[in-house]
Amino acid sequence: MNLFLSQYTNKVDKKGRVSLPSSFRNVLPKENKNEIILFKSLKFSSIEGCSSERVNKIANRIDELDIFSDDQDDFATSIFSEIVPTNLDKEGRFLIPDKLKKYSNIKNEVTFIGQGYYFQIWEPKAAIDRQKKSRERLIREKKTLGSIILGNNVVK
Repeated sequence: MNLFLSQYTNKVDKKGRVSLPSSFRNVLPKENKNEIILFKSLKFSSIEGCSSERVNKIANRIDELDIFSDDQDDFATSIFSEIVPTNLDKEGRFLIPDKLKKYSNIKNEVTFIGQGYYFQIWEPKAAIDRQKKSRERLIREKKTLGSIILGNNVVK
């Protein structure tokens, strides 16, 4: 399966490194197995992580926007100017840049949350709160998997 699934909480070591969960490492494409792309979430105080393949898909979608539109400029500037390509060491560890740690309030631990084609990195208490709010909204709005599977609400 080539999806980022589940959640994991890992410690940040004394050198500021954190281990990418092995199941997440297995999702990375073979040609870029030791690289992840990190950037600030546009919705939350968290970090988004993905493969370079995913970034290429995002670039293609942004490129489809009117080249002179504010949306195209805002998305391109907000995402591409803040992308941080990061390499994994032999043990699967990587450094989270200080500006991303500050943005997401990360100190000594992180929680990785699988999002299918990408993943998020959260401060652990904020991750729990986010999951709780997501589930509460789905229940409140009576959203089901059937509603997204049968409808056209899902975009890769």
